[in-house]
Amino acid sequence: MFLTLTMKEGGTVGFGRNQNGKIIGKGTIGNPSISINNVWFVDRLRHNLLSISQFSDNDYDVLFDKSNCIVINKNGKSIVFKGMRKNNVYKINFLELADQKVVCLLSVNGKKWL
Repeated sequence: MFLTLTMKEGGTVGFGRNQNGKIIGKGTIGNPSISINNVWFVDRLRHNLLSISQFSDNDYDVLFDKSNCIVINKNGKSIVFKGMRKNNVYKINFLELADQKVVCLLSVNGKKWL
């Protein structure tokens, strides 16, 4: 799912239930329309997590309200995609991205949510 990926160990990342995953690579994810640089490839991480700071560093704005988030391209001021809040996490349903005219960023093992 990476456009570029350099395999190398680089520390650990903590996630739910006090688990840790080893950083085993770093690269760029995306497609011709949108890409995010400096994305970590983390061993044992079972979901794709997107960092708001990474969107900001790559010239996107992310707007939140109590039920939705919207990712906006700073340059063109156009909406890149939208997400919905479910159980205190903002999720992107890749099946709905076709209606939003967005090409899928990435998916893992047939999962529908990011």
